[in-house]
Amino acid sequence: MAIKCPSCGGHMAFNVPTQALKCRYCDNDMHIDDYSLSNEAETDKDTYTVTVYKCPNCGAELFAPDDQTVAYCSYCGGESNLTMKQEEAIRPKRIVPFKISKEQAVEIYESALSYYLYVPKELKEGEHINSFRGIYIPYLSYEVDIPNNAIDLKATKDYTIGKWDYHETYAIDAEIGGTVKGMSFDASSSFDDSIAREISPFDTTDEEDFKEAYVAGFYSDKLTTPPETYGEMVEEIAIDTVYKGIAERAGYVDVKVPKEHSERKRQTGVAGYRHRVDLFPVWFLTWKNKGRVAYSVMNGQTGKLSMDIPVNTKAFFKVSGIASIILFVISSLLPMFILPKTISWVAAVFLSISSIVFSREISKIYYRENHIFDIGNVNIKRKKQDKDKKKKKNAKSPRKKSSLFGFLIGFIIVAATVFFGTMDMADGIKNKANPLVYAITLIFQIHLFIMTTNRVTKIEKKTAPIPMLIGVIVLGIGLLIGIKNPAYDYWYYGMAILCLLGMLANMLSMINYLNYLTTRPVPDFFRREGADHGK
Repeated sequence: MAIKCPSCGGHMAFNVPTQALKCRYCDNDMHIDDYSLSNEAETDKDTYTVTVYKCPNCGAELFAPDDQTVAYCSYCGGESNLTMKQEEAIRPKRIVPFKISKEQAVEIYESALSYYLYVPKELKEGEHINSFRGIYIPYLSYEVDIPNNAIDLKATKDYTIGKWDYHETYAIDAEIGGTVKGMSFDASSSFDDSIAREISPFDTTDEEDFKEAYVAGFYSDKLTTPPETYGEMVEEIAIDTVYKGIAERAGYVDVKVPKEHSERKRQTGVAGYRHRVDLFPVWFLTWKNKGRVAYSVMNGQTGKLSMDIPVNTKAFFKVSGIASIILFVISSLLPMFILPKTISWVAAVFLSISSIVFSREISKIYYRENHIFDIGNVNIKRKKQDKDKKKKKNAKSPRKKSSLFGFLIGFIIVAATVFFGTMDMADGIKNKANPLVYAITLIFQIHLFIMTTNRVTKIEKKTAPIPMLIGVIVLGIGLLIGIKNPAYDYWYYGMAILCLLGMLANMLSMINYLNYLTTRPVPDFFRREGADHGK
């Protein structure tokens, strides 16, 4: 179904600056409300006819209201022509039209790119930048009714005035009722949840009743996520909104709410939700390199941007080498003397710090590729795991545990280094300080090695344990040197050099993994089972 120009019969497309239809041939403008389908009854149907473009490489599917030439896939970067067929698609209820034009999207992208160092030149080329494609992403929008009801709650409030601390308790009689709206979640298996979070929110006050004319000249993605995916979360948000509203109106008190979800539902009267399908605008830019893809995705309403920017390795080491030479020359001119043992301590600490940073990058990749925090990635096994986790009330996420452990160990390392490196101690204590620092860093390095090894078993790129193992070996040698306490300084200088080589190994791997983290495997959407995302 193409939208024909009433003047010349050419194809019309939605023009973002004017928010009206514009003919591609005679430049005739037509207001959206003036456009009407040849069959008015079509607007009352639950479906509408679209052209479905399917990528033969990854299986991603895009809709368009008319036949358009599609030379590449926005999700995998494949350049083969997409197959197309006519199909009936679910008619969305509402749509947020594009407010950012393609020209504006290019300007925002180029401005954001200027803040990144060592960007591959291919990302700056005009041909690539002009490949932005406008895609409407289906979102599930929910509403939850709160029945008119009276509930009794307990609350407390703690505050300080002058030297006095006050603790107050309250009995609250609250009248509740109404509807909680504005809860929307992306519903496309092709569109990643993490990207959706980064470019959110969309302002639903700009929503319009859906008309095919808004999609003319653009594409829309396929609805694949079932509404029950976000059902429990929606109810929780609605319930929390009720309690939060009561707390604010009662003077920002701390309301005591039931611990069990079922009890909170009973108390507030929440008994389900309603949902509808809306379309939200997104500008999509894809870069493919060596079997992986990088996305730059922009909120088509606000211009908020999510970018995958790899690092140009050659440019990075060129600039880093020049900076290192300059720093070496400056430091060599300064009148200062550092003991060889102190140099070895500092090198060991910096090796541990580089390992911490590298380990965090590996964890990010692990969380992304295994969808640990991706709610939209649903399947039966995942749901069962989530239910089992809820039984453990006090269980913490692996990210929180590792972050806390890393913080404690890092604090111990730094504190030990500062303490032993600055205090005026007897030689006997100093002799014990050296192996102690290496023992602490070695224990932590072994922990990082084990954790990293476990992580890489579930990601595609598996070279991360190598630099971690190098760190373990180097710090183990340092511990032996510290215990032996040799009299010759070259042992400590040699140890510092080994630590620097260990840091270099971490740095090289970190850049490789950073590029890995900022690109994604070519997606495979031939099996669409919920939101099986790529990040």
